[in-house]
Amino acid sequence: MIYRVLIRKRPYEPKPRSTRPRATDIRSDRRIQRMATSQKMFVHEITRTSRLQISKNTFHRRIIESVYMIHAKMARRLPLSNLHISKSARNHMSYGYKWMAVLFNDEKNGTSMDLTGI
Repeated sequence: MIYRVLIRKRPYEPKPRSTRPRATDIRSDRRIQRMATSQKMFVHEITRTSRLQISKNTFHRRIIESVYMIHAKMARRLPLSNLHISKSARNHMSYGYKWMAVLFNDEKNGTSMDLTGI
């Protein structure tokens, strides 16, 4: 087998393989990129609002394939120091009864705690 490849006159080229057809064409790829650059929305929100019947992963892949857009993760922020926490606490010590109007929201769990009933 290797001998046949070495004595060939033409260079070795693998056989073209058929691939799965893309879910989007060039026009819809450009439309996806235009939507992603013009609107500050999450990928799944843009996917829902677009008329394309593609998954959010495909949508995200098309954005990453774009030459004009750079895909980068957001830099992590440093945690607050004790000095910052104490300054913030001093600023809000005089809130008094205003704390009853504050709604604390734990976005990670999707729950909220209302202090108006306390």
